[in-house]
Amino acid sequence: MPTEIMPYLQHLSYFGIFLMLALLDVLIPLPEEIILIMVGYTVYFGTLDPSLAILVAIAAFVAGDNVTFWLSMGGNRLIAKLTTKKATPLLERYSEKMRTHAGLTMLIMTFVPSIRFFAPIVAGSVRTPWRVFILFDLLAVALYASLYLLAGYFFHSQIKGIIQDFEVIGHLMIYVLLLVIGIALGLFMKKLERKA
Repeated sequence: MPTEIMPYLQHLSYFGIFLMLALLDVLIPLPEEIILIMVGYTVYFGTLDPSLAILVAIAAFVAGDNVTFWLSMGGNRLIAKLTTKKATPLLERYSEKMRTHAGLTMLIMTFVPSIRFFAPIVAGSVRTPWRVFILFDLLAVALYASLYLLAGYFFHSQIKGIIQDFEVIGHLMIYVLLLVIGIALGLFMKKLERKA
C-alpha cells in the first residue's frame, strides 16, 4: 500500500464510514461509487470486518435517503435548492416512472451514476408511500453498497497498482510543471533584457 495514504486508511472506523456516506452527497464532491470502492479497499488493509462495513454503509445510505425523502415530501426549500434547473428535466422524467413503477424506478435510479441522490427526492415529491419507498430503497441500497464495497475489497491489488501509477504520474507532472515554469521564466527574462 502506498505509504502516503496508509496513515489515513488505518484510522477508518465504522462511525467514520457511516458519517462519510450519510453526508456524502451534500459535503463530498466525489461520486458515491468511488467512495464505496475506496472504503472496500481500506477495509481489506484495515481491521474492519467487510460484512459490518457493508451493513454500516447500508444504514448510512438509508438514513440519508429517509431524511431526503421526508424533506422532499414536505416541499423543503433546501431540497428545492439542491434540485437545480439542470436536474429539473431529469426529475420530471423519473417522476412519471416513479408514479407507476416506484420499485423498478428506485432500482434503476440507484445504479445510474450521479442519479442515486435524486431517487428519494423524486419518491417524496410524487408522494410514494413510505412503506414502498423504504422497501425498495433498502433493497437497492443493499445491492449498491455491497457491489461497490466488495469490488474495492476483492480488487485491492489492482487498485493499489492504479494508486501507485497515479503517484508516478503525479511526480512526473511536478517535473513537467517545474520545467514549464523554468522555460517561461527564461523567456520572460530574455524579453526584459531586450527591452532594457
